[in-house]
Amino acid sequence: MTTADLFVVDATDAPTRFTWDPSPYLLTPAGTLQGGAGLGGAVSALEAVTGRPLLWATAQYLSYAAGTDRYTLDVTVEAAGHNTSQARCVITRDDREVLTAHAALGGRDIDHDGVWAIRPDVAEPHDCPTYDFFRPSDTDFAGLIDIRLARGRQEYELDGTRGDGSWAAWFRLAKGAHPTSIGELTFVSDFAPMAFAEALGLPYSGNSLDNTIRMGASAATEWILLSVHVNHLIDGFGHVNADLWAQDGTLLAQGSQSAVVRRHRTIARRGVPDGAV
Repeated sequence: MTTADLFVVDATDAPTRFTWDPSPYLLTPAGTLQGGAGLGGAVSALEAVTGRPLLWATAQYLSYAAGTDRYTLDVTVEAAGHNTSQARCVITRDDREVLTAHAALGGRDIDHDGVWAIRPDVAEPHDCPTYDFFRPSDTDFAGLIDIRLARGRQEYELDGTRGDGSWAAWFRLAKGAHPTSIGELTFVSDFAPMAFAEALGLPYSGNSLDNTIRMGASAATEWILLSVHVNHLIDGFGHVNADLWAQDGTLLAQGSQSAVVRRHRTIARRGVPDGAV
């Protein structure tokens, strides 16, 4: 099984309905479906129904879903033009909505293109230290991902000194260069709230309210660089933008999300003074 297979949904007798049994490797340490993984499953269904590649998608997370019991995905095509389709996908379990995704899919040829985003100047993955954030596990996504810290501080280095809002890490989901799937990109993009710890200098993370992905170019890569900038944190909610880069410098996608910012008690117990402010 490839990492792309983790986000493949199963067709049913209804052409716009699918089912999905997610892998335990798509669960958070709390045992719930990771939001970016949910968006990846929704995009798989949206592309299957429209027959068009994703341009943009955004998901709103409506409820936590624990474990790997089967989900149902229902797609509605709201508009289908010559070049693009506008569609939505609702993921439910036991008739309870878990996630709603809206998307634009399609493409068109023009004579010019370009990329003006700038990849941060960071070391290559094997020259970066392992990021000590998640405890090793074979029952959640910690058993799937290898994270190398490219810009920022380890949790034990957080001393209350605020950063500049920039944070970056390399993510590997499978050994060897391979074409990145949209599911992999939405999954990696959803780790962007880890940047709150670097920005605040304290053991904070976030529970995403939403996740938006905007597709760039395709490229084969072993590692994905997630480069995050924290825009602001006000009234307990934070907002971040992220760029996702291949090792060869290809801009694979851009993400953004809002999150409920919470103190990460597990991290605090592992070496960061709980009273640090």
